[in-house]
Amino acid sequence: MSLSPSTLSVIQQAGQALYTARQAVSRAVQENAQQMVAMVASQPFSPESDRAYAQLRAVARMAQELKAMEEQLEVLYIAAAEMVQPETPVLAALPGHERRSRSRSEDAGEDAEEVVVKTAPSGKPKTHEGKSPKPARQSANDEKVLGYLKTVLDRRSWKTLTQAGIASGAGIPLGSVGLALRKLLAAGSLREGSKGAYRL
Repeated sequence: MSLSPSTLSVIQQAGQALYTARQAVSRAVQENAQQMVAMVASQPFSPESDRAYAQLRAVARMAQELKAMEEQLEVLYIAAAEMVQPETPVLAALPGHERRSRSRSEDAGEDAEEVVVKTAPSGKPKTHEGKSPKPARQSANDEKVLGYLKTVLDRRSWKTLTQAGIASGAGIPLGSVGLALRKLLAAGSLREGSKGAYRL
């Protein structure tokens, strides 16, 4: 069984939404912390200070839970990405092709036989002889990852990086890093040695 690229895209969008939500909640934690410090400084024993502290803890816990959900979705995304196979387009016959085929067959005195060929999805893209496959189109996330990697990697030595570190440095959701790395590796913009070791 395989998953379609559109299904993978939906999972990626969910990861981006979680990332956006976590960033918003983290900002709320910082803002509430500043307000609470000011309130405790002015009214340390008031009920409002107690309420502000309880709300701050609740919002901070929410940020932690969103982060855990984001990490879990990243694991699911990586598993789903391994199940995606590129779709091979089905070629339709050109208009008038059937008539021309029959005319040629009748002129040669042969019986024409109509054949409809549909190609099934395959794991590897087909290439014409002497031509290399077109590299996958780079997205904004791919360019951000490549831009960040160019600042920390070189062509001479391998460097071990985590996906979390790359996500933080590139400023993209953690769930989008795996796909971006695979595209950069396929395009030849990046090389991978042992697990997690990269160089340009």
